[in-house]
Amino acid sequence: MGNKNKPRILDDDIDLMIRIARHGFVDMDYIQLFVYKGRKIRTIKERLKQLALHDYLIVERTFIPANHTASFRTGYKIVTLGKRGLQYMEDMGYEAKDNTKAFLNYSPYYMYHQVQVATVCDIIQSKYEDGNSNWYVDEILNEKEAYLEDTSNRPDAILIFKQKDKTKTSSVLVYVELERSYPTQTLAEKKIRSYRRVIHEELHAKALSLDIIDYRVLFVCTMRNAKRLLIQKIRDNKDRINFNLLVTGYEDITQHPLDAIYTLPLHEDVQYKLMGQLP
Repeated sequence: MGNKNKPRILDDDIDLMIRIARHGFVDMDYIQLFVYKGRKIRTIKERLKQLALHDYLIVERTFIPANHTASFRTGYKIVTLGKRGLQYMEDMGYEAKDNTKAFLNYSPYYMYHQVQVATVCDIIQSKYEDGNSNWYVDEILNEKEAYLEDTSNRPDAILIFKQKDKTKTSSVLVYVELERSYPTQTLAEKKIRSYRRVIHEELHAKALSLDIIDYRVLFVCTMRNAKRLLIQKIRDNKDRINFNLLVTGYEDITQHPLDAIYTLPLHEDVQYKLMGQLP
C-alpha cells in the first residue's frame, strides 16, 4: 500500500482529508480509531508516508503528550493537510484552513488540544450513530464555525443533536469545552457568564435558524485532578447557573460516551447520561 509513486486517492484517503478539513489536526490514535478500518498499523503508516511525500498531508513529529505511550524514537506525530490535500478538498467543495505555513509556528499544545477536541466530538458522533439512543449528532461545528462575533463566547466545538425519529425536527445544542489546565476562578466565572447570555438570548438558535429545545454545556477535563477543582469552581458560581452544565473526564468520554459518566456540579451525587433526562 505504501510506496513512492503518486497515490491514487482512495475513499479512506478522502475520509481522512475531510476529517482534517473539519478539525484542522489529527494524530495517529485518531486515524486508527476512525479511518482505514481493518488495516494494520504499519500499512496505515506507509499510506500516510506516501500521501505526505506527494503533499496531500503534512506529518510532523512533535512533543510527546503526557500519558502517551510513544517512545522518543517513534515520536508523537501531528497530521494536517498539505497543499495538494487542500486543493483536493477545495475541488470537492470543502472549506479547509491552510495550516502549511503556520504549522511549524503553532504551539504543540494547541495542536494537541485540537486533536483531543476532534477525538471527543467524533467519538460521540460515532457512538450515538451506532448506539442504543434516540439521538444522533447531525452536525459538528468547529471552533471557527461556533464563534459568534458579538459575544466573548468561543466554545471548542458545538454538537447539534437531533432525534432519530425524523418526524421530530427540534434540536439540542451541546457546547464542548475541553479543559487542558487547572481552571481559575476568573476564567470559570467568565465562561459561565458568557454561556448564560448565549443560551438565554438563544444566539446560536437564531444564527443557525434551528428550533432548539435544550442546551447543554459540557466541560471535558483532560487532567484527572482538574475535574474536582472545576466542579468546585462551578459550585462557587451556582447562583449564576440557570442552564445544564455537565463535567466529565477525557478518558471517560473517549471510552464510554453513552454511559452515565457526566456530573452535574449542582447535583453531584448522581451521574447522568449526556442526552438523558436532567433534573
